[in-house]
Amino acid sequence: MSNRQQRLAARALERRGLKGDWGDWRKTPLPTGIPGGSGWCKEVREAWANNIYVVLIRPFVDENGEEIIHLAIRTASNLEPPWRDMQRIKNEICDAEATAVQVMPPQSELIDEADMYHLWVLSSPLTFSLFNRRGCKPRGL
Repeated sequence: MSNRQQRLAARALERRGLKGDWGDWRKTPLPTGIPGGSGWCKEVREAWANNIYVVLIRPFVDENGEEIIHLAIRTASNLEPPWRDMQRIKNEICDAEATAVQVMPPQSELIDEADMYHLWVLSSPLTFSLFNRRGCKPRGL
C-alpha cells in the first residue's frame, strides 16, 4: 500500500472512530520499556492499541511522592485526537473520575519529534475546577 492509501485507510478508520467504533483495546506489556527506546520511553510499562489509537502508559512518582500516569497518545493517521477522544481514553485506561492534564511546556523543554499527544493523569484532583467545590467566591464579588 502506498503512503497515500495508508493515510486514506487510517482516515476511514478514524471516521468510524468518531461514531464510537474503536475496536477492542489490545494490551502489550513492556516491562523494560520500549525496545530500543531511550529517555522516558524506557519507563513505559504497557502499550494499548485499538483500530484508532496507540497509547503508551508510563507510571511514575513525581518529586512530591505523588503517583502520576503519563499517557502518550498517537492516532493511526497522525491527526490530533479530538478532546472527547482524549477524555474517553483517560476514562477507559485510568478512571472516569480521575483528573488528567495536558501541558504546554516551556520552549526549553519542548520535544516535538512525533505527532504524539500527552496526558498526565493525577492521583488527586486539581485545586481548581469549573465547579465551585469549596464555596469559594472570586475576589471582588
